[in-house]
Amino acid sequence: MFLCVSFSAYAQMEKPRFISSIEDSQWQLTSDSPILCRLEHVIPRFGKAVFTQAAGRKLALELVSTRRFASGLPVDLVSEPAGWQSLQPSQLMASLKTRAGDPVVKVPAAATQLAYADLRSGRQPGFSFSGDDAMLVSLSTVRFQTAEESFSACRARLHPLNFDDIRVSHIHFDANQEFPRLAEEKSAFNRMFAYLKIDDSISEILVTGHSDVMGEACVNERLSEGRAWYVYDLLVARGIDASMLRVDFAGESRPLSKGLKKESLAANRRVSVELRR
Repeated sequence: MFLCVSFSAYAQMEKPRFISSIEDSQWQLTSDSPILCRLEHVIPRFGKAVFTQAAGRKLALELVSTRRFASGLPVDLVSEPAGWQSLQPSQLMASLKTRAGDPVVKVPAAATQLAYADLRSGRQPGFSFSGDDAMLVSLSTVRFQTAEESFSACRARLHPLNFDDIRVSHIHFDANQEFPRLAEEKSAFNRMFAYLKIDDSISEILVTGHSDVMGEACVNERLSEGRAWYVYDLLVARGIDASMLRVDFAGESRPLSKGLKKESLAANRRVSVELRR
């Protein structure tokens, strides 16, 4: 919900204002892929505003400056009326603060949605800085609609999962077995395989075998090695380039779950597969 703010449009105009002119205003789609959509708007003499949406994540907005801010400067994200809406009041969307030495002001997800809707409706989101760096940094609506169509199309094509969601996968084994549970072997890496088709930044896949703590450590190390190589063969058979794979084995030294309960032991009898960029 918007809140009417006490400062008037005239008071805002008293601050130095940074905004792209009508002639120069551009919104540019700088990333269009199934893993990242990015829409940038240059603000002369200040920096730029950047909307991004990564696969599996919410829409984000950052104001990026060519300067570095002092700590704790108050910044109000306001909804400003366009010229033809001059009788309408400015409205507060969020109250933010700068971080020491950081050139970026990050906007929370809810306020990002408000700012995006603002631009779509023809209003102008603005960042009103107070204190020693008092200024108003405004996002122009000129040529936004055309670029927004391409940005929306990119967002519709985003993969449902983020790299961080898919980065590590596990497949589990019964006690003293070098072959994984059959049900898991059929489905354990399906999400990873689907993700690999759309992200060409993956440079290495680390396959690491593990065991529980039951039995002798030397036996568990050999067991974890056999498990790792079995999964290596499984991945190659499923079409993964062998040159991307690296095999490691940790025996019982890196448990996911500590203790001797049945659930903990079962969780630790695994092979982890980690995607690396």
